[in-house]
Amino acid sequence: MTAPTGEAPDVRPRHDVPPPAPAARALRIVLASYACDPSRGTEPGMGWAWAEALARRGHTVELLTRPHGGNTEHIGRRIEALGAVGRRIRTHVVPTPPRPWWVRVLPGFLRAQALEFVHYDGWQRRALAHARANGLDRADLVHHVSYGSLVGGSALRRLGPPLVFGPVGGGQTAPHSHRRWLGPAYFQEMVRELLWVRGMSLRPTCRATLREAALVLTTNRDTARRARRLGRADPRLVLSDGVPDALLREPRREPPEARRRPPTVLWVGRLTAIKAPELALRAFAHLSARVPGARLVVLGDGPLRGDLERLTERLGVAGSVCFRGRLPWKETLGAYDDADVLLFTSLRDSFGVQNLEAWARGLPVVHLDHQGVGDFSAPGCAAPVPLGDPADLPQRLAHALAGVLTDEEVLRRSAEAGPRWARQHTWTSKAELAERLYEAVLARR
Repeated sequence: MTAPTGEAPDVRPRHDVPPPAPAARALRIVLASYACDPSRGTEPGMGWAWAEALARRGHTVELLTRPHGGNTEHIGRRIEALGAVGRRIRTHVVPTPPRPWWVRVLPGFLRAQALEFVHYDGWQRRALAHARANGLDRADLVHHVSYGSLVGGSALRRLGPPLVFGPVGGGQTAPHSHRRWLGPAYFQEMVRELLWVRGMSLRPTCRATLREAALVLTTNRDTARRARRLGRADPRLVLSDGVPDALLREPRREPPEARRRPPTVLWVGRLTAIKAPELALRAFAHLSARVPGARLVVLGDGPLRGDLERLTERLGVAGSVCFRGRLPWKETLGAYDDADVLLFTSLRDSFGVQNLEAWARGLPVVHLDHQGVGDFSAPGCAAPVPLGDPADLPQRLAHALAGVLTDEEVLRRSAEAGPRWARQHTWTSKAELAERLYEAVLARR
């Protein structure tokens, strides 16, 4: 099990929206959120967003989390800023266990993953003991949201109240057929698949969680298939990511002649092999021959940046590619609004929140048609590209990009369809869906 990595640790705005209509009845919910930080994106931000969204609906949230990177201070400040809503969130900080001696003898690429697994597994046992000691076994239900990993299971299934597990991913793997785009990282991906996805999912903790949970939510069909193989007959597909209501943008009505920038492709993500940024660069090189003047903006940083910058020189597109690194959230939002299309090339991802953010801003997305983004591709605002033959994948991605950039009707429809689809996945909408699921679970009980 690999720990999720936040792409931008900058403080993201948590907009104070008018409170929605309260729930039919207020519940006391134990929220297991190992990665939780209101100042972060990706999984830590998601772990917090569940707590805030449920509290806004009038529920009492018993938030179980760990101390990590100053998150407890960020949580405290956010709770204070929320006023009455924040007083419905009761924070329980449970430390992770110390590092065992044997982790130090493992090879480097395994050491970090093994240490993260030991911390997470030990934290869950400590969280269960803490919950019992503090009377959380009298809550209405338990909702495990982080880590959003199938193989980690949830020790809180033994607390007593019914458990809602997920949405979780972790069942997806990089396609073996496209290993050329992973390079040397392919070996590490195979180790991950054998040890974590196939091996660790056979642990009693994982199987017991799937067997005993009142409800299992998976964020992509690959993980749902893994859950069924492990004995869970009825996993439900629910997107784990969400966006603030205020991120939704009104349809852009800028006429083509008013634009004073070249056709712009945006790529957002960490510069690691699994995100396949090399594939994006090669696709753009083909695109630049079809759409003169096009440019590519790359947001994010990582170990491959130097190699990628040199690759742009070899491809002859260095003058058209801009590596901007990791940006503050306001600048990231501006990059979405200044682009014409988002390109998403990740070969293994539960979903990819940058797709949802792009759709919320009315930006069409060209993406590989597999895993989470393939399962939740926005109708009318996406161009899914089949994996197909890895040799001609850059050309096919370029063809899809050119089709979007040169068709004003496609851009106009996307500006309307994207925010409309993303509205179904705001945190307000997700909390309302969670309430319906909770009520169904409690009714069965």
